[in-house]
Amino acid sequence: MITYRLAHESDLIELAHMRWDFRAEEEPAPGDLSRESFVAACVEFLRQSLCEGRWAYWLAEREGQIVAHVCVQRVAKIPKPSRLQDAWGYVTNVYTRPAYRGQGIGTALLERVKAWAAQEGLELLIVWPSEASVAFYQHAGFTAQNDIMECLLRPDEP
Repeated sequence: MITYRLAHESDLIELAHMRWDFRAEEEPAPGDLSRESFVAACVEFLRQSLCEGRWAYWLAEREGQIVAHVCVQRVAKIPKPSRLQDAWGYVTNVYTRPAYRGQGIGTALLERVKAWAAQEGLELLIVWPSEASVAFYQHAGFTAQNDIMECLLRPDEP
């Protein structure tokens, strides 16, 4: 049975290891960066952002092991006369362990994220999908209706 929930501080080490695994599928780590030093730095980032409420980490868990996760950054908007407090969500680091892919776990997790975001009053969710994940997000109700422009400041980095 899969359990879906928000992460706790006790989950952060496993999330940091999963972040390493997720990125390692696409790009090798620099030779001078060990997994251990990455995990330590990542855990500190995750802990600080979790405590400050800037990020929410959603998990799918089976028998005590995290099998998938979705990270959402809350981005506050500048107040306007019609709404003094508003925010939107940036979805990133969506990852399912390889052994659990194709079972609907990521889809179910993203549905819970969307329901949570609506309950939190977020205006919208955005994601920069890889080519391979476009269909996944379209199936979840994401569309490419808004034009987002970017100014790439570090062109040599993925």
